[in-house]
Amino acid sequence: SRTYALKYQSKHQKDGYDLCDRVHCQACHSMLRFTPLIDTAVRLTHDKILTYGPGNLIDSYFHANCGGQTCEPQYVWNGKVDYLKTFKDTFCIYTKQANWETRVNKDKWQRFLVEKYNYPATDSVYGSMMFTFDQQERKAFYLHPVFGIPLRDLREEFNLKSTYFSCSLEGDEVVVRGRGFGHGVGLCQEGAMKMAKVGFDYQQILQFYFPGSFVSDNGELLFLKQRSETLNFD
Repeated sequence: SRTYALKYQSKHQKDGYDLCDRVHCQACHSMLRFTPLIDTAVRLTHDKILTYGPGNLIDSYFHANCGGQTCEPQYVWNGKVDYLKTFKDTFCIYTKQANWETRVNKDKWQRFLVEKYNYPATDSVYGSMMFTFDQQERKAFYLHPVFGIPLRDLREEFNLKSTYFSCSLEGDEVVVRGRGFGHGVGLCQEGAMKMAKVGFDYQQILQFYFPGSFVSDNGELLFLKQRSETLNFD
């Protein structure tokens, strides 16, 4: 959170302030009132930030639960992030948001695929495939990339908890069985909490979720920036 605040401290400059407490700038909602340990954690990690490369602040993405595997950034935002790759995470798979199920009307599901992506619903082969999808490893597209149906679009349209799901047809309903909650990129909050409970410290947790990054002091970052500016000036 400190790294995010420093990296995007001018995000609302045109509005006359630095950051908001909404999802737009990582929701806060005055949680300090309910969890005093947050204040303790802030003090114990004073001036600590996450960097990548020569003093660059990372994008500290996080989500509630990855469902057992984190997601590639390009599956969500169409852009790669060097220090974020998909990997298995078994720390969160037995928590309350690890698994979920929802049902969608068959006609509603079909209408969305046909109207938005011109899915060949009347095709003798593809027609029977449109309600059945198996996702054991995280993917970017529904059924096959050739159809051009991003899983993130299905998540948004049907208000699904994540893109990490499989589905099948039962009667007039598409039964969607999924894993995790959120976009799945970066730090898994429930996984991180489990790691802390079994004895991992904050640096080990950060290295697990942001491999290739470094825990640094903000003072060191400012020094590197000033030195770089001086060298460029000379």
